[in-house]
Amino acid sequence: MKDPKALLQRFLPLLFAALLLTVSFFPYQEKKNRLRVVPGLGTAAESLLVAGDLQKLPANHFQVIEIPWSSAVVRAFGSGAADVAVVTLDSAVRMREAGQKLKVLKVLCRSAGADAVISHGDILRLQDLKGKRVGVERSAGSYLMASALESVGMTMADIELIPMFQSEMEQALQVRQVDAVVITEPWLTKLSRGSIHRLYDSSQLKVPIIYLLVASERACTSSRENLLSLIKVQSEMADSIWSGRPFPGMDAVLRRENLSAEELAECLGRLHTLDRAENEKMLRLLPELAGQTEDLMLRHGIIVAKPSGGEWIDTSFIKEALP
Repeated sequence: MKDPKALLQRFLPLLFAALLLTVSFFPYQEKKNRLRVVPGLGTAAESLLVAGDLQKLPANHFQVIEIPWSSAVVRAFGSGAADVAVVTLDSAVRMREAGQKLKVLKVLCRSAGADAVISHGDILRLQDLKGKRVGVERSAGSYLMASALESVGMTMADIELIPMFQSEMEQALQVRQVDAVVITEPWLTKLSRGSIHRLYDSSQLKVPIIYLLVASERACTSSRENLLSLIKVQSEMADSIWSGRPFPGMDAVLRRENLSAEELAECLGRLHTLDRAENEKMLRLLPELAGQTEDLMLRHGIIVAKPSGGEWIDTSFIKEALP
């Protein structure tokens, strides 16, 4: 890409990741109990981002690090530069396959159309993508893309995958650098302002896209009280954001996501939050859902082997934090 703005968008994630990796090698003795929280950027992560905005997470116990690229969130967690992250179930599968030691503490929400394969021009069906260029952020879109293709008897080998970040996709579609993209909220709503075709979305999946709050095993052992506080605050913020009414911090959300209040309401409507009972039920179902997700990812070469065994779900935190 020759456009300086596009080049900057392309390499900023690498610079962020490099900075996080560098920081992770320096001890922080005086703040060793401070949890480094990396929610990522997106509607599903707003409960934690708003908590940071409103200083509901005291700075002497928490550091909320805003990284807008899901792939950089995964790298930060894997490098040890983050203690807590928001990731999808399929991302957790890839992280576990890579040997990362994590614990799922809570299910934040389930995508009900908040993730989609969209196209422009004369591409009106998934079958029309054969041989076409599709923009995908691998850590955020590969699972949905594989599921979409499999639903019409195609595989990842039938398309040309173009790795890119969510923030690049609007321009890439406009200049016809790609024929379609796999995109999530809030970028999906922003792109929907134009003339696009929705070919497939997360409401059609057999195994849903589930957003998870995960923590490192070290944090679960050494920072239990802070994790419990984090879950309480996140739940309170989620109740406020999904209440259907204006909420404290809403102006910051609208600026961050570049949405109107009406568009934000649409985004939130495509993400189903879970109450405590639903959370416990989903956590019990998670091993089965993860197994089905792994099978699909294996079939399409997204992972090369199933993650090794071991406990990776801890229900004790929501039971204690949300009695």
